[in-house]
Amino acid sequence: MRKSVSQIFFNTQNPLFTLMCVGLLLFSSSRLSFGIVITVALVWVYVLTALAVFAARPLLPHEGKIIVVVFLSSFITAVFLFVLWFISPLLTVELLYVTLLVPVSFLGRFPLEKLEPLNISETVFETMSGACVTGIIIIALSLIREPLGFMALSLPGGAQGFIELFNASDKTDFFPIRTLATVSGALLLLGYIIALFYTIIKPSRRTV
Repeated sequence: MRKSVSQIFFNTQNPLFTLMCVGLLLFSSSRLSFGIVITVALVWVYVLTALAVFAARPLLPHEGKIIVVVFLSSFITAVFLFVLWFISPLLTVELLYVTLLVPVSFLGRFPLEKLEPLNISETVFETMSGACVTGIIIIALSLIREPLGFMALSLPGGAQGFIELFNASDKTDFFPIRTLATVSGALLLLGYIIALFYTIIKPSRRTV
């Protein structure tokens, strides 16, 4: 059976979607404050987009549904950035690129074929749980990267976009620890976590 364009470009098995998810994880987990904001963005975009698609289901055209979903998710993301701008312009500028990956993440995680059979409660549960799982992973990575990479820990707020709970960066110049703050260090950390996950999960699969 020939795959449609939406199945080719918007499914969780596609390598481009996998690379996009890695980008979202890496760029949003450099600081805890960034991770918290992106987690809120994930919940906002996932749930509101899914509810908008659910409400507009009778009006969606038979052809070109994916274009409507792209527009809805992009518009809802723009509303989130607009609200965030009034709260913290600097934080909005710093997270602009990462936040723009959130609707793409939604499109890859929840293709129309997965959303259409769900009722409203199932739609909210599925999208909320998907956003929270991704957000928990981002926050967990940031809790490792920021303290070890920047020797600091931050929360959203303040004139600079984040408030540092502590900062001991002047007390160490140990390069291997600083590497975790970079993208290459984050990739290395993510690789170790994935390897550990599969090391743990494979024996349990054999016993099933």
